[in-house]
Amino acid sequence: MTTVLDRPRVSDLTGEAPLPVTRRAAPSTRAQAVAWTALHALVAAAPLALCATAVRPGRGFLVDLSVALGFLALSVMGLQFALAARFSRATAPFGIDAVLRYHKQMSALSVLAAFGHPALLFLADDRYLVLLDVVDAPLRAKFAWLSVLALGLLMVTSIWRRALRIPYQVWHVLHSLLGVTIVLAGLVHAFLVDNWMSAPWVRLGWTVYAAAFLWLAVWVRLVKPLRLWRRPWRVVELWPEPGGAVTVGLEPAHRHGGRPWSFTAGQFAWILPGRVPFTPTYHPFSISSSALRPRVEFTIKQVGDFTRSIRRLRVGDTVYVDGPHGSFTLDRHPGMGYVLVATGVGVTPFLSMLATLADQGDRRPVWLFLGNRSEDQITGIRQLERLRGRLDLTVVHVISRPSGEWPGERGRIDAALLARHLPPHARSLQYFVCSREETVQAVRSALAELRVPADRVHSEQFGMV
Repeated sequence: MTTVLDRPRVSDLTGEAPLPVTRRAAPSTRAQAVAWTALHALVAAAPLALCATAVRPGRGFLVDLSVALGFLALSVMGLQFALAARFSRATAPFGIDAVLRYHKQMSALSVLAAFGHPALLFLADDRYLVLLDVVDAPLRAKFAWLSVLALGLLMVTSIWRRALRIPYQVWHVLHSLLGVTIVLAGLVHAFLVDNWMSAPWVRLGWTVYAAAFLWLAVWVRLVKPLRLWRRPWRVVELWPEPGGAVTVGLEPAHRHGGRPWSFTAGQFAWILPGRVPFTPTYHPFSISSSALRPRVEFTIKQVGDFTRSIRRLRVGDTVYVDGPHGSFTLDRHPGMGYVLVATGVGVTPFLSMLATLADQGDRRPVWLFLGNRSEDQITGIRQLERLRGRLDLTVVHVISRPSGEWPGERGRIDAALLARHLPPHARSLQYFVCSREETVQAVRSALAELRVPADRVHSEQFGMV
């Protein structure tokens, strides 16, 4: 079904004058993204330079390479605390999917380096095989095996969490504890290997790294929760939505000091229901409300153990909000019109974008392609109805398993379907896609088939946590 929401003047409908809209050039994030990525890579690889200064003749290439891999694994794992810290300035140029994908890629690198470290030692000299006897091995080897064992457990529980049916809250705590164990045991192991740590500059370098890792751990588990504790939010509204979702409306529990909390439409935040913010079980959700309203709303689909716990919330409960984060916003990609493509709960950032455009009195045309399994399970339908008449908005509902009475589009969102509804100047519009990975890739391929420039297509994936 195609719904065209023609928009008269906002003042005619609400009696309110639309908020002024200032057109600004999109801030460049590519340079920022390259700079932050390069800095992270440089800090991760810097211990290799320390390793090179400690190379001595006679040890053999494989032994030196083994130590280099150990140093690399330790620095990369320690820097994962920086990603967990969620520094807004560092993550601003990236979407949540990019941050999580980078986290997984760096974790894979550290796993390869960590397991390659002892493997190369064993290949270099049979004498190192005695270290496999954990009971009689020296203390430095015991800490090494503790770090490797924790890393193996972290890898198994992360890759096969759903298959092992580990609840998200349990996994999150276990993930944090294993991460700390890996880094601490690895650092103790490194400092106990005297022949590589004897050089003053090497010991000094790793002392600085150890202090930085400790500071990041304290920031994540103590300082940041204390900052959030001073700015609690209160549940003021709970709305059941089609598709097994619920919209949670939040307002500050009391007047927050300092700079007021604000966000840009399309961003997300990590939220934690509870009396105190020290439980490490936050979960990221896109904001679904207008960026110009004091109330912040999240539309959350109850599909996992954490999201199902949302239904236990009651009006008046305390919630902590860490954010906003993300760069999946219209402000960063201005255009003469927008095409939004989503499936299921992927519509939530678009609800925020559309509500914000309506509050601004924005007159640019928008097309929303929204895929769902059935017509009675369309998440966001209530919010879209509220926007009727306030936007130049065309909504195209696409149902994959419709009833016999469904009069609209059926199947999947593909190139043919998009071509039927997009205007002749489709290649000049800006495109935003939010869905699971396979759908995002399919839509990108469809847009490429329609010759839409790749730099006009922006995407964010969900379901990665």
